[in-house]
Amino acid sequence: MEPLFVEKGPGEYASFCRICTGGCGTRLTVDEHGHITRIVGDDQNELSSGYACFKGLQSGHAHRDPQRILHPLKRQPDGSFREVPIEQALDEIAARLGELMGESGPNSIALFAGNGSMMIQTAVGMNRHFMHAIGSEQYFTTITIDQSGKMVAAGRTGSWAAGPLDLVDMDVLMLFGVNPFIAHSTMSVLGVDPVKRLKRAKQRGMKLIVVDPRRTETAANADLAFQPYPGEDAAIAAGLIRLILDEGWHDVEFCDQYVGTERLTALRDAVDPFTPEVAEARSGLEPGAIRTIAEMFARDNRRGHVMTGTGPNMSQYSNLAVHMVQLLNIICGRFPRAGQKITSVDMLNPAKEVYAEVIPASRPWEKHPPSRIRGASNFFGERVSGTLTDEILTPGPDKIRALIVDGANPMTSLPDRDKAHEALRALDLLVVIDTWDTPTTQLADYILPAKLQYERPDMSPSHPALKFYPGAWAQFTPAIVPTPDGAQVVDDWYVFWALAKRLGVTINFAGKCLMDADEPPTTEDLIEILLENSQTSLDELRTYQSGRQFPIKDDVVKPPRPGHDAKFDVMPADVLDELYRYRNEPVAQRRAGPGREFTHLLSSRRLRDLYNSYGILMPTVRKRNKYNPAYLNSEDLVELGFEPGQLVEIVSAHGRTRAIVERDDTMRRGVVALSQGWGGLPGKEDIMVDGSCVNALIDTDKHFESINAMPHMTSVPVRFEQVALNEAL
Repeated sequence: MEPLFVEKGPGEYASFCRICTGGCGTRLTVDEHGHITRIVGDDQNELSSGYACFKGLQSGHAHRDPQRILHPLKRQPDGSFREVPIEQALDEIAARLGELMGESGPNSIALFAGNGSMMIQTAVGMNRHFMHAIGSEQYFTTITIDQSGKMVAAGRTGSWAAGPLDLVDMDVLMLFGVNPFIAHSTMSVLGVDPVKRLKRAKQRGMKLIVVDPRRTETAANADLAFQPYPGEDAAIAAGLIRLILDEGWHDVEFCDQYVGTERLTALRDAVDPFTPEVAEARSGLEPGAIRTIAEMFARDNRRGHVMTGTGPNMSQYSNLAVHMVQLLNIICGRFPRAGQKITSVDMLNPAKEVYAEVIPASRPWEKHPPSRIRGASNFFGERVSGTLTDEILTPGPDKIRALIVDGANPMTSLPDRDKAHEALRALDLLVVIDTWDTPTTQLADYILPAKLQYERPDMSPSHPALKFYPGAWAQFTPAIVPTPDGAQVVDDWYVFWALAKRLGVTINFAGKCLMDADEPPTTEDLIEILLENSQTSLDELRTYQSGRQFPIKDDVVKPPRPGHDAKFDVMPADVLDELYRYRNEPVAQRRAGPGREFTHLLSSRRLRDLYNSYGILMPTVRKRNKYNPAYLNSEDLVELGFEPGQLVEIVSAHGRTRAIVERDDTMRRGVVALSQGWGGLPGKEDIMVDGSCVNALIDTDKHFESINAMPHMTSVPVRFEQVALNEAL
């Protein structure tokens, strides 16, 4: 076994934050007891340049928080938990998994992985390959809760082999429903140090356009900012496409080569009903907005990109919305082109030539039989999370009987909180790898406590199909501090290695068999395996404590290879059908408003100090965020007769939740914003402890998209009800 602590003694050490994909460099002060006493941004880190957000700066408190779970816990017959040794817990879990697989087959075992494990490179590789090893296809992640529309769009249109443009190559950037100043969610564009990087881009002349129901922190710095109704992004994009094509502001040469006349004509015909006036009226934009956006994005600037966030990805017609927005990049040719200098390289993957060609639409969901739940299929190697609860509750072959949750809190992240509660209680076995007492761990049979980020080695994230960082960035961090005295906390990957060993199955980790030895590998062994075919090595990365921007060789995007002449499928039949249904559905059927049953549209929102549910239990975070308010424009508050700080009940067609309303004049009138990741167990929650559960308002079986069964988690019609005085806070 590897040592629990890199024995460096007290001092100051460089590392980096792994709460989200931002990967901000940090500098830790460690005392003689191995406690982190201070965290600041690392100004020697070339990626983040000293920037670190509040969330990351509080991580030191998490390591020694008295609420932290430090020993494996096993549920007792009376419902209480008792500490058990880690190896005993793993013995018992493996034995029960074996029994269930013997009775019901490997697909009776499922895994749900969240951000808490997906930010750990060794965990990502091990937990997924454990599922392959036991023969189960029941692999779920939080990605399909809020990002699957992007994968549907790529699967239907195709994708660009050279990837998206980098910020340094943009004259204009347009954002739909994404707020990188808070969410750090645009990865290589504005995922790291967003304020300073945007400021530098604007100083050299880049224009920023933001389309969001709220005037967000990012929108406050935009050249153009528009606040539509949530759920109408498809109309805005369709109106822009129509106008750009009619005015000839599209990239004619790019479209001729990579779209084709026939497909471009079909696209123009499809968007014909979406005149600027129709698009503006439907989306709630002011007259002339479509032309103003099109002029800045397509006429006056020829290099740039448009990106979507959780707004379009979680709304009604989300697959259509993301598809239509992405078409703006295609018709305007907003990609790295042949002869353009390469400015972004993934050093943690093998070197590769980059070509200016289309990766054809693959439609991977059509290569697998449809699921028994709402016809959703295996989706880029994953099951879709919107079906997980029904996969547990629905009798028949492949019914899930055991669930391992790795770094996630499905009780607050899955839509339809009551159904999620019913499903998790119905399992034969629920194992949760986590650090805190969450609504999910409260239902577990076993809780396995995990190491926190500064107690384990790790490297910056990498994925062959994604660009996480600008330039050629890579960083490794050793463990900086020891685990708490007497604690039995483990690396996430070790749980799956140990279970595989006990079950007698072979894990193929990054192409290598890890079952040859009786002793487990070390975390650094696994990182070395991940780096075997990369453009650097663990030894090299060790020499750069604050990470390194590697020099990029003088290389350019290559012309398309002979025979690689695929074209973007801009308006396939199923997208056309969705656009037709969207166009012909009466707006009043989905729109809330005064005098109707539902008066407001619900919009999802992130809070500055939290990353989904991460940080909710930390005292330093809760001091600034006592609960998650329902934010309303002050004019809406007056019209509803509410005062800021008042407890109300928010009601949808599906359910209800209590919330405390607060004034926020950055909100569009008629829209209420409530952040995800909060809430407790049904019937037991205390709003001042658990916050308000937005997922109690959302269903999974009536309002969802085809292909990915994506529930409608924003743009949901709601109304407000008074809470009796004797029930108020």
